[in-house]
Amino acid sequence: MELTFVTDLGQPFVVEIDPNMELENVMALLEAESGIPVAEQSISFNDRELNAPKSTMRELGVDGDNAMLVLRRKVPNPAGRPIEQDSEMMRLQILGDPNLMHQLQEAQPELAAAAQSNPQRFAELLRQTRERHRAAELARQQEIANLNADPFNLDAQRKIEEAIRQAAVMENMEHALEYSPESFGRVTML
Repeated sequence: MELTFVTDLGQPFVVEIDPNMELENVMALLEAESGIPVAEQSISFNDRELNAPKSTMRELGVDGDNAMLVLRRKVPNPAGRPIEQDSEMMRLQILGDPNLMHQLQEAQPELAAAAQSNPQRFAELLRQTRERHRAAELARQQEIANLNADPFNLDAQRKIEEAIRQAAVMENMEHALEYSPESFGRVTML
């Protein structure tokens, strides 16, 4: 039976196996083909993860020639918990795009260095960044709730007015960037 394994990045691996071959043996064969260690492999068929290593491919429902399976790489972090798949995909996308890497090096050099050399550190920094954004959003919502609690307070009215003004400024900025981007940079005509 011929099976096609496709990685998250779209790289295909065609493997000829016996339908009575156990999943753990298929994973060992894939390690030789793809270079992904068995411990880091996650195989899915028809949106269902195959996770019974002692079962044969036939028992797992993978029956028939030219079946297509998805091979994903699970990246463990130091604590032994799997890192979110999206952080690893984001890291790979950054590594594959030199312009994006350059922008990241200018904006957040520590995150760029972690993307190049340490996937666990990259995932941790990304998680910390998301938590900071979430905490800032919660603080902003709490402040709005506090301001709305006493609508007749003059200080609260000033802060609400300032927040409305800032929102209008940001809306105008987005509008200008969308419809007049040449105002913000140099345009060289041919």
